[in-house]
Amino acid sequence: MIKGTRRAAAAVAAALALGIGSAVWAASSASAAPSAPSAIPPVCTTANLSVWVNLSQGNGAAGTFYYPLEFTNTSNHTCRTWGYPGVSALNASGKQLGDAAGRNPLYAGAWVNIPAGGTAHSLLSYGNAEVSTCKPTTASLIKVYPPNQTTSARGFFSLPSCSLPRHVYLSVTVLRPGTSI
Repeated sequence: MIKGTRRAAAAVAAALALGIGSAVWAASSASAAPSAPSAIPPVCTTANLSVWVNLSQGNGAAGTFYYPLEFTNTSNHTCRTWGYPGVSALNASGKQLGDAAGRNPLYAGAWVNIPAGGTAHSLLSYGNAEVSTCKPTTASLIKVYPPNQTTSARGFFSLPSCSLPRHVYLSVTVLRPGTSI
């Protein structure tokens, strides 16, 4: 009987300790986390966003060039998005040149809230050395699908491109808050 009582007491003590540990964790996590908005913003749609390449912030090294691909919220409310945009280069007639951009896992994905008039960004890169081996041509447009959207936006952007399929020379990262990389 005493062994059974000891086991029961040990089980109760373990459950209480676990519960207290959970309460401490929950309290410390809640105090460290930012306050939650009163309502979850709607998902950003292509119609909510103006997409553009920030040429003034471009840079390059070792044959790869990097540009912030900016997503500005043109709606009158905050919206949210998550993940990778879809990007491809087009000629002046709208024909896709080479393959769509690959996914660069440089950053972990997370929900990004974009306030009205605010901007989020992805890092767009292209490998100039890659282009030199695939019947190079010049793209004059890019086609961009905001994350998790099926409608694209187009923008003017002249860049060296591949004219052959099955050749990935562009890459993008997930969207991140703010305008600078």
